[in-house]
Amino acid sequence: MTYKELLQSLADQASQNYSAYLQSKIDAVISPDDTLLADKTEQYRDGYDWNEKKFGAILAMVKNDGSLDDSAPENVVNDTQK
Repeated sequence: MTYKELLQSLADQASQNYSAYLQSKIDAVISPDDTLLADKTEQYRDGYDWNEKKFGAILAMVKNDGSLDDSAPENVVNDTQK
């Protein structure tokens, strides 16, 4: 997997996670009695934060190491798969 593909994958994950996070916040307003929604919302936010940190770290690797078209090390790819 190239760095470009890896970054796109992380961006897609972050997008899906952020959408779920926002939907969860809406659901919490609609159903304030559902106490599980607060936990669910927090999990989505944590997941988004994780994606954002990984994205930034990989961007730094690309800036330091070379090209978006280079193959990402397998340990980096495996570390980004949830």
